[in-house]
Amino acid sequence: MDIADIQTIKNLGQEFGWTDRQVEIALMNAIRLTYVDKELLVEVDVNLEFGSITVRRRSGYGEHGVWVDINNPILPSVKQLIATMELMQYGDGAPGRILEGEVAGFRDGGVLYRLPEDKFVIIPENLLAVADYHEKPPIGTKQVLAMCASIDEKSKMRTATRRGKEFVSAVTDAYYPESVSGIWMGASNSWAVIRMKAETMSAWLEKDGVNVKHLQTVLGLRRITLVPEGKGETEQEIKDNELKHFVNNAWKACKIDEMTPEKLVINMPIDQQDPRKVRTFTSMLQKLAPEREHILL
Repeated sequence: MDIADIQTIKNLGQEFGWTDRQVEIALMNAIRLTYVDKELLVEVDVNLEFGSITVRRRSGYGEHGVWVDINNPILPSVKQLIATMELMQYGDGAPGRILEGEVAGFRDGGVLYRLPEDKFVIIPENLLAVADYHEKPPIGTKQVLAMCASIDEKSKMRTATRRGKEFVSAVTDAYYPESVSGIWMGASNSWAVIRMKAETMSAWLEKDGVNVKHLQTVLGLRRITLVPEGKGETEQEIKDNELKHFVNNAWKACKIDEMTPEKLVINMPIDQQDPRKVRTFTSMLQKLAPEREHILL
């Protein structure tokens, strides 16, 4: 049988970001479901290139009987086909699971990803990595993503994310298990401050920081600042030590003039006081040490 409205079917495939073969499988499944409602089991072959459908039913039960061609097969409605495609596109994986997805298309500002076994998920615009938000990744690019528990209301697809502390934490732990003890996000989720053991930090910074640069690319971040776990006999000394390392690693030109449990006074370079940079730096300081007053001179 010839497919009457093959262009509509292909348009649906393009909207979902699917290949022709995936659409063929969806149409075959939709036809089978249509016949299940009539208590009939059928075999289906679909070929979009030639625009043809072949449907056969078994006359008999089990291994007995023969397959009989159906000359005028019952075809699903567009609504039924879409419902089948939506069932097929849900990505496997519990919330927080790390997966590698291939960019398959774009929808409503978000990015569609093809997962193993031709499952699909979507990352909405507000959950894209900062780098992907400003410049969409090319079709076919493979990226790391984390599954969410929600369903996107517009596309009805499982949702994933490439943004935020939870995503950075999950991916970092997958790459370097049990090496990170703290993560803070700033600059609209484009800057990650990661605290870890000093020996682990040294390994991350080997060969001009190649591991950090790779992780930065994987996470879609503009910046990663590493801070070693603090040293000291008291909790206050440990906090002070970590804060000193942060200031030095995040903005080397700054100098700490005074540090008490209640106050931190920083002398900033006069020639580098870009208002936006100062705001971002101050905001991150507030996240790392919210109990202190921060005075920038």
